[in-house]
Amino acid sequence: MLMITTHETIPRIVIWSSVLSQFKPILNTFQHTFSHLFTPELPQIIQSVKQSLYLRDYVAAFGSPEKLQAYAVRWSVARALAYFEMISGHWWSEDVTQIFSASRRLRVTCVGGGAGAEIVGITAAYSFLSSSSSPSSPSIGVEGEDVDTGLDLTFLDFATWALITDSFYTTITDPTKESNVFLDKSKISARCYQQDVLTPLSDTTVSSMASADIVTILFTAGELYSQSPTATTKFFMSLHTITKPGALLVVVDSAGGFEDLDVLKKNQQGNSSGGGENGKIQPDGNIGGYKLGFLLDKTLTNREQWQTIVSQDAKWWRVPQELKNTGGYPLELENMRCLIRVYRRNDDP
Repeated sequence: MLMITTHETIPRIVIWSSVLSQFKPILNTFQHTFSHLFTPELPQIIQSVKQSLYLRDYVAAFGSPEKLQAYAVRWSVARALAYFEMISGHWWSEDVTQIFSASRRLRVTCVGGGAGAEIVGITAAYSFLSSSSSPSSPSIGVEGEDVDTGLDLTFLDFATWALITDSFYTTITDPTKESNVFLDKSKISARCYQQDVLTPLSDTTVSSMASADIVTILFTAGELYSQSPTATTKFFMSLHTITKPGALLVVVDSAGGFEDLDVLKKNQQGNSSGGGENGKIQPDGNIGGYKLGFLLDKTLTNREQWQTIVSQDAKWWRVPQELKNTGGYPLELENMRCLIRVYRRNDDP
């Protein structure tokens, strides 16, 4: 469990030992999966990726397997820790935590989730919560039959991240690596598809969203809006048609910073596929004069198709001091100030 107290606007996170102890397996999973990458040359590769990201040259940033791996070990680690804590600590609502604890097969589709944070963080949360809820007893249905339990993950990303998710899947399902996040192969499936959600969705993408209990869009919504506000709005509006009643939509993004990019210059130069006043992301985090959270709320809840169950515009996730004191990871782990929205899809009228 996790306790959250707040002093003015800065939250102080107190993590119980049972949750904190799960952070080390997450770090081990990253280090063991890409142990070959931790060489003197790694900082240079990371710097190259960072420069390309700054220039928004994603082809260059993710143009080789070693760059994909470097991104994962540098930037996905802290996010995996955060996702684990957010799920286990009810940040995404009691409903989300209970779904992870339930004796059933859980299906999660992650938009923009190929870089490793989702597969490791979500799997760690599922392993922790499902084992905590029923550590030794089998799952029995109402008629006495065994219930199929496990975790089915689908990742949708514009880049070819299957190499990364496949590598983590191999580590996670390896019973010989006891210090990692672990799930038996019978309890987890992981598929990664190349899909730009601002273009027509493939049948596979639609199918994965239609069956999902939870759809996540983590540190991706702001970037989608910066690429094309119009296409992004259409995508969010389409989710009600695609998803099933009762499905949960989780959106986490930067509360200022990398995702709050100024695309006004793009529109002025005619390089943006958006246009109009919604095609502006201002330096203060506004998009066309509106905050990202406001845009999401208006797009999703205006027609009463989705119900907001969690709304946080600026909440800090911080690397636990205990983790820093132990030197548990060779690269920097960064705090994050997050926007969080969780919506429940309403029944059809």
